[in-house]
Amino acid sequence: MARRVLVQRSDERFHLVEVKADSELSLQEVLRGNPQLIPADDLGFEHDLLVVGRETALASGYVDLLCLASTGDLVIVELKTGKQNPDFRHALAQVIDYGSDLWKRTLTEFDHGVVQAYLDSRHADRDVKFVRSLRELIGTTDWGHDEEALARLESRLQDVLSTGDFLFVVVAQAFTDSMRASVEYLNETRQVGRFYLVELIELRGSDLVAHQAQVVTKPATRGGSAGARQSLAGEAAFLASLTNPTYRDALQDLLARCRVLGLTFEWGVRGSALRLAVKDTKEP
Repeated sequence: MARRVLVQRSDERFHLVEVKADSELSLQEVLRGNPQLIPADDLGFEHDLLVVGRETALASGYVDLLCLASTGDLVIVELKTGKQNPDFRHALAQVIDYGSDLWKRTLTEFDHGVVQAYLDSRHADRDVKFVRSLRELIGTTDWGHDEEALARLESRLQDVLSTGDFLFVVVAQAFTDSMRASVEYLNETRQVGRFYLVELIELRGSDLVAHQAQVVTKPATRGGSAGARQSLAGEAAFLASLTNPTYRDALQDLLARCRVLGLTFEWGVRGSALRLAVKDTKEP
């Protein structure tokens, strides 16, 4: 059933009804030009995302949108055309390919090879055409980062690039149950990376056109399982308790690398344990 929206302005009322867009391409252009439509809060972020790449060339193709969160997390966005399963699988595979292209890059390589390439391209927004680096681009946001917060962002971004712990977002007008099941499976079984499905719809009424983006599938929790929830909560509290920033950053990097190797964490009152699943026993 089509969604309906009532918009009121003073004494005026406008009824908007969800319609099928003239083409998926037209919706893509809407999102490319208005990336703030991506609901950053549903992805777990306080501020709107910052575009650091648009039609950016990587080894496996061109990224529709590459966005940075105020935390230093990296969001890879692929816009799907059509509702067919083969096309969806292609879009899903494409974002993973993009992740593999970015994986293990240094912060400097990412800045020079991705961000600055975007800033020098015709796809960059007009208000950033004189910006020349990632730091300068971050300075155009309303995130309000001081030098310490900026250093934490860069540390997180480097960690994300090193581990491949990206957010993968596929956008379309609609998704089938099997599409959602595929993404739920990935979120439950992968050690790094989080997958999201975002529906982008068009609404019309009289002379008005509106667009709405909504997250329809996302990880229940980071890593999926109750054990992962406990480990991440314990890890966050432990790292927050450390006053030495060098020690804290080193341990955060160590834990991230252990997670990539498939190790799980169990946090107790007095310490923690690292566990590895093996074939011979049920419990790790």
